[in-house]
Amino acid sequence: MANTGVSAPIRPAAREEAIPEQEWFDLQPIEKKLCGYSFGLGVALLVVFIVIFEVLH
Repeated sequence: MANTGVSAPIRPAAREEAIPEQEWFDLQPIEKKLCGYSFGLGVALLVVFIVIFEVLH
């Protein structure tokens, strides 16, 4: 089928229309805890890898 250059208007998804006024909300305590654990694990692994590959090399 040939493209005639005419396209249908792009309509936002239904979920985008239903976004409440307040788009941001506070994290739940478990989410804060998981973020802390993830950050801590990332920093710890960074230190471990630096020690392994730079200091012990």
